[in-house]
Amino acid sequence: MLNALAIVLVVIGTFIGAFGSLFLKKGAKHFNFNIFKQLRNKPLILGIFLFVLSSVFYIYALSMERLSLLYPITSLTYIWVALVSIKFLKEKINKYKWLGIVLIILGIVLITYFSA
Repeated sequence: MLNALAIVLVVIGTFIGAFGSLFLKKGAKHFNFNIFKQLRNKPLILGIFLFVLSSVFYIYALSMERLSLLYPITSLTYIWVALVSIKFLKEKINKYKWLGIVLIILGIVLITYFSA
């Protein structure tokens, strides 16, 4: 029997992680190897925080369900990052990336549906 809460936690974690990537990208504009300056790089710090928070959701989900089921669901991060990039970074997504997104969704559905 699948643990729906574990799956929901991973999905939420992937969404949070996608925003972590967005803020890391924004923080990368001001990145250098001076650690003291990076402590004031708010987007970078927020991105790191969001990645840690995402990991907490994932670790908790792992305590409830099989890794072989949950890990493929983490590929949702690619979809969220694509959508966040379109919305907030004004990036363009070509038809091959859209096809990839459809295939990722299909793969996740097949893995979760046949994992019972």
